[in-house]
Amino acid sequence: MFGNLMARHVELNAPETCPECGSQLARDAGGRGEHPCEPRKESKDGSPGGGGSSGQPAIWHCPNPDFPPQVLKRVALWAAPEAVDIAGCDAALVAQLLQCGLVRDAAEFYRLKLAEIVLLEGVDETKSRLLWDAIKASKQREAWRVLFGLHIPNIGAAGARALCEGVASLEDLFAMGRERLLRLEGVTEVMARSLTQWFGDPVNRKLLKRLEKGGVNLKTAL
Repeated sequence: MFGNLMARHVELNAPETCPECGSQLARDAGGRGEHPCEPRKESKDGSPGGGGSSGQPAIWHCPNPDFPPQVLKRVALWAAPEAVDIAGCDAALVAQLLQCGLVRDAAEFYRLKLAEIVLLEGVDETKSRLLWDAIKASKQREAWRVLFGLHIPNIGAAGARALCEGVASLEDLFAMGRERLLRLEGVTEVMARSLTQWFGDPVNRKLLKRLEKGGVNLKTAL
């Protein structure tokens, strides 16, 4: 009984802004939040407080893309084995690259110099060469891994793989628009909306161009 009352108290008094950076919390369309803040639940009428209209609580998250944990999460996902798989680039090394100002997004991996890598703490000449080779190898990963590595909300590994089966390149995929995306097998309204919203941001479009300029494969057939 007391546990239920405490849970309701936390739910009703959840913050409207991120306690870390002060950004207004945003609703996650489907799935877990993107931020270490406590999630908020919304009521049936769409206002914060109770369960969502489907009976399941909606998740709220901090949308600030420049908040350091957000940046770390995006860059670490890019390098992860499930994405472009930069061998040896674990979360600790990603954090060090961020702290040194060497890598702030996925495209900056492909501007790194070997001389910069070897100066990292705990990275000798052998490890730096292996990491350098792993970064170069990551340019030739399958396009669905690149899509997944972009950390687009509601686009998991399985969804990314399915999306890439219906197009010739990621450029073609993003150029399709919501209506055409919905005609692809397995694409939901939430996925289509996430893709169009992501590509609608000029920063993300520039990121895609920078990845292409860096030699990253965007074609679905290698």
